[in-house]
Amino acid sequence: MNKKIKSHKHKELFQFLDYLKKKNIRFKNIYLVGDIIENWFFSAARKLKKSKKKFNKLFDRLDSLSVSDGNKIYIVGNHDSTSYLMNLPPKIERYLRERNWKICEKIENETLIAVHGHQGQYNRFTWIGSIFILRFLHIVALFLPNLFRFSEAFYQKHLNRQDPATTEEILKYYERLSRITHQNDRVLISGHTHDFLCIPHLKIINTGDWVKSNSFVLQDDFCFIGAKMNKRGEFSKEFIYKHQ
Repeated sequence: MNKKIKSHKHKELFQFLDYLKKKNIRFKNIYLVGDIIENWFFSAARKLKKSKKKFNKLFDRLDSLSVSDGNKIYIVGNHDSTSYLMNLPPKIERYLRERNWKICEKIENETLIAVHGHQGQYNRFTWIGSIFILRFLHIVALFLPNLFRFSEAFYQKHLNRQDPATTEEILKYYERLSRITHQNDRVLISGHTHDFLCIPHLKIINTGDWVKSNSFVLQDDFCFIGAKMNKRGEFSKEFIYKHQ
């Protein structure tokens, strides 16, 4: 299966990363909170084999923004993996480790805990069930592409874990995620739902989706700044959260 995605906004993302480098901005910690390497709609390992240069264009830029002794953390998202154990494809994992990226399901310290966020919707059993169905659909796609379109629509409507939409659903989702991750008094940072937001009373931050909102989050000690790139070299602060 090789589903076409309309736009990854690679050009805008590279402009953003190049801008940071040009301004001589470097980071001690870089967190990618998952779903960076799409592996549900096409094979990421096959993409890497066919065009390693495309991967290098992104990770060369990210690597250049890290200080020499910095931490580069890749948090695995649900769309990064078709493994029952939620592992990255071996070739992708090797590629990242050769670049000194740490691969994990979550990262935590005294101030924050960062996860992808699917943990608020999937448990181990529902994940295994979803991956079983996904693999079946991949097999269908190989032999009957037209039937796959119907199967995919059925899966998305009836079987896929839908993102929370209403205020009540959103609060329930983050409260569940908080319990599962043992957030306690720390800032919980996630992605997954693609909604760029900050819920101060819950100490919740969602980094959003670059394709959807051109958003990112910066940390300066106990201060978290959510911002968007409006156009090249022009940014707007969407929220400032000071953790106490």
